[in-house]
Amino acid sequence: MEIWVVEALNKLNRGSVSILFGEHAAKEKNLTETDIDFVLDTVRRGKVELSKSTELTKRICFKNYYKERGLTFFVITAFYPSFIKIVTVIKKRGKY
Repeated sequence: MEIWVVEALNKLNRGSVSILFGEHAAKEKNLTETDIDFVLDTVRRGKVELSKSTELTKRICFKNYYKERGLTFFVITAFYPSFIKIVTVIKKRGKY
């Protein structure tokens, strides 16, 4: 894993830190309440997807597959000193 990702993850505890939705993720993604639960769970417990993470803008992408729904959630986040902001959410059918 890249050094900048490790440093960002070490600064905040994903399990207990506040997670906020950015304007794009909250308004334009048409997420249901169930989707929101899966998105929050993906940020807290998902795997880091380095291919979609960018060091230039300090965005970290997490992914998690939910077998019961047959969906993979990709959640792109921005880390701040006291919270994590969800920038956007991508839902895909199947396991990626």
